[in-house]
Amino acid sequence: MKISRLRAIQLEARFADVFGGIEKVPAELLAPAAHFRRIPRAGQVSTLVIVESNDGAIGYGEAFGLPHAGAATAIINGVIAPVLIGAEIGDPNEMLGDLERYFTAMGSTRGPAIEALSGVDIALWDLKARAAGLPLATLLGGSPGPVATYVSPVGFQDHPDKSARAARAYLDQGYTAIKLKVGRGLAIDIDHIAAVRGEMGSDKALYLDANCAYDVPTAIAVAKALAPYNIGWFEEPVPPDDPQALAEVRRASPVPVAAGENDFTLAAHAKLVAADAVDFLQPNISRAGGVSGLMAIGALCARSGILMAPHGVGSCVAVSAAVHTCRAAPAVHGYEANRLLNPLRDNMAVRPLVTEAGQLVAQDFPGHGGEPDLARLARYVVNGLETNAERGDVIHISA
Repeated sequence: MKISRLRAIQLEARFADVFGGIEKVPAELLAPAAHFRRIPRAGQVSTLVIVESNDGAIGYGEAFGLPHAGAATAIINGVIAPVLIGAEIGDPNEMLGDLERYFTAMGSTRGPAIEALSGVDIALWDLKARAAGLPLATLLGGSPGPVATYVSPVGFQDHPDKSARAARAYLDQGYTAIKLKVGRGLAIDIDHIAAVRGEMGSDKALYLDANCAYDVPTAIAVAKALAPYNIGWFEEPVPPDDPQALAEVRRASPVPVAAGENDFTLAAHAKLVAADAVDFLQPNISRAGGVSGLMAIGALCARSGILMAPHGVGSCVAVSAAVHTCRAAPAVHGYEANRLLNPLRDNMAVRPLVTEAGQLVAQDFPGHGGEPDLARLARYVVNGLETNAERGDVIHISA
């Protein structure tokens, strides 16, 4: 079985289209977290990856979209596809090894090039599982079923009572663990933490995500103020790329520290572990090596005595692939059910994502189960799309 076709499609779902104008988009969507306060979030973006074999098997992957999905799309179509078309389909990690070494030699150990490889890895694993007639979780050595899940975000609200109401809405949907966005200064953070904790009660897990908002001294001051609130973890208190800085925060913090969503390689995650900087690693499947990356990082966690809690943003493709991988990877603590408005996640799947009793479920279908509906997909495609009505497949992407 060989690769006969590989292509990437840039997707964008604009909040302005959903609400009938950018001026009608709620402020908590435009600036849901610390890193969107200067550059508002205009919508959801992604790169869809489609791979086909010469015997008709097909697989779907996804490369992380922010800040612009065009970069990974161009790398897949212009660099990766010409190398892989005609290649024998074997272990995806081995198939992409030369490309990863090439990108590393060019200095591209972060960002769109590694995200592009991640999307292709997911698509290859999906193709292999579908060709074998197996759920991806089963092919990886696990089984379909529920995955421990926490919900996010309780984003930036302008009053603590609104944060409490947002948390209550999640509790009423059956979730028992919630992540609150922080990063607006100690006083504001604590006001919102206290309100959400009060609404949740003391028995449910509350996680905090600062999205790299603080320097080390401020992060330590915030961390020390968290002791009374039974916090599950303090996520990304400082910017990435400095494991020693994060380790300094962790040494002073009375609550666990989590990070990893902005790291791209196994080596980068290993540096966080070596620095004693984290209690939880949080790789994103669509930017940290795909299915192969999550399996390897899970093994790293198992060897190191820490836990993996993968980052949960993306379309139906990335989320489905991650949930299946979580059913097979070692040392998994849980997965993030991100509920920020996302038509690419909620409106694009042939079979919608399933949540039961507050847990996402790896469905018992061949592959990762997140196959996109290509007819519904068309409205989100950037730069044009033509479809073949008979095959129901994308046949051309215009420039």
